[in-house]
Amino acid sequence: MTIKTIMFDLGGVVIDLDFSIFFNIIIAQSPLKTPKTQIMLEFFRQIGNYSKGKMSDDEFYQFACNLLQVCTLDKSKFFNAFNSIISGLDLEVIELIKELRSKYRYKLIALSNINYSHWNYVLNKNWDFIKVFDELILSHEIHLNKPDPKIFEYAIQKAGCEPEEIVFIDDGLNNILSAQVFGITGIKFTDIGELIEELKKIEVM
Repeated sequence: MTIKTIMFDLGGVVIDLDFSIFFNIIIAQSPLKTPKTQIMLEFFRQIGNYSKGKMSDDEFYQFACNLLQVCTLDKSKFFNAFNSIISGLDLEVIELIKELRSKYRYKLIALSNINYSHWNYVLNKNWDFIKVFDELILSHEIHLNKPDPKIFEYAIQKAGCEPEEIVFIDDGLNNILSAQVFGITGIKFTDIGELIEELKKIEVM
């Protein structure tokens, strides 16, 4: 079938992520200094719930400050540190997205596990690439995270075409595998050069 829709993950593909500043700020405030593995696993598990919109900002802050013992850090400073995880943009990927829209006329969908705080941070940056997408499927708005199959069922509906007519680009292998179950063509993102080569192989470009 002819490809009609291309779906992009945001974090790790379009948006660069760097956890180092956040952890440096948080750990500097924490008596734990080097939190145990199980503590960090619980922290990331709850980030997943926050990304699904199942925790408010206040609830996430209270959870994090108690777990990491950083309640001396006020809410504003905590979220400033948390938002520093978004470190910039992959400008080459953005140029590719714009080309896929202007030259090849594909329908473009952003499909992202992203929490309310990070999304507001992105919007406040006024990054113009957001406007290129026809649909924004954001986990905190629909209360679903990748790789839950239900989020791909929802995405297929939004695409308005057959799963075999969709390409999905993500840096997470589990997300790719979940999408492929539906017949979606998945490309695991590593860098712009390899992505372009993969798109050419399936004659998207």
